[in-house]
Amino acid sequence: MESLSLISIYCGGLLSFFMGVFHTQFFKIFKWEKAFNNISVTDKKIFYTLHIALLLLFFGIAAVSLIYAEDLSSASGLAFGINLINSLFWLWRTIWQILYFTPDKKAKLLYLHYILILYFSLLFIAYALPVVLKIISNS
Repeated sequence: MESLSLISIYCGGLLSFFMGVFHTQFFKIFKWEKAFNNISVTDKKIFYTLHIALLLLFFGIAAVSLIYAEDLSSASGLAFGINLINSLFWLWRTIWQILYFTPDKKAKLLYLHYILILYFSLLFIAYALPVVLKIISNS
C-alpha cells in the first residue's frame, strides 16, 4: 500500500510538471496575442497574472510532490490536507472541463477536450489515492 501511494505521488508530481509545461504554450496554442487585442489593458493584466499564478502553482506542486513524495505518500497530518486539496482541485477541474468546456462536435480541439478530461482525472486519482488508502488503513 505504501509503495502504491508513493508511486501515485510521483505520478502526480510528473503530471503537475507537464501541466505547467503545457500552460507555458497557451500563448501560442490559443493565439493570445491576437485575442488580447480585443480586451482592456486591465483585463489583459489580470489574465496574465492569473495564468502566471497557475504556472507557479503547477510547478510548485510538482516540486513539492517530487521532493517530498515520501511525506505526501504517508498522507499523515499536513500531507493528508495537501493531498486532499490537490485531489479536490483536480476533481473540480475534471467536472468543470466536462460541463463548462464542452466543445462543439466539429471543434478543431475536440480531441484536446477528451485528453484533458483524462489528464485531470489522473491528477485527481494520483492525489486522492494516498488519502483513500490512509482512511482505509485507519478503519
